[in-house]
Amino acid sequence: MQYVIPYSLFPCAPDVAFPAGHTARRPVLQLEIVNGANRLPCYAIVDSGADHCTFPLSFALQLGLDPLKKTPASCIGVGNASVSIFYWDITLDFGPIRFEAYAGFTPGLEAQGLGLLGQCGFFDRLKKIVFDHQGGVFHLETSEVVAAAT
Repeated sequence: MQYVIPYSLFPCAPDVAFPAGHTARRPVLQLEIVNGANRLPCYAIVDSGADHCTFPLSFALQLGLDPLKKTPASCIGVGNASVSIFYWDITLDFGPIRFEAYAGFTPGLEAQGLGLLGQCGFFDRLKKIVFDHQGGVFHLETSEVVAAAT
């Protein structure tokens, strides 16, 4: 099954590099993170450069996950700053697609307020992902096993 999703537009404020500002197109997916009976609607960028699925730590707290009962790992994003990250098994649910993922939650994404859908837990669960920047859409293709609604 193939799904076509339009890119989201993000206005970027003027700065030294772009004095007039600009608008960025990003492949953002609206989904729900599920932990047992707890469901959290959110947005996440489909990010081919991310190793894992990662979300703001506040999302974990809203899902009833307790970082005080976990030992944090560390991760590095842009630059060399290391941030703590806590991993749990959760379910990603977006429309007819639903699957389990081992996802990280970090205070490093709090300012962005959205997650990253990476190689492990997202890309490896789908048959094909195509970015059509010129067309303003991205395509997700699933096998019947992944797309089975529950």
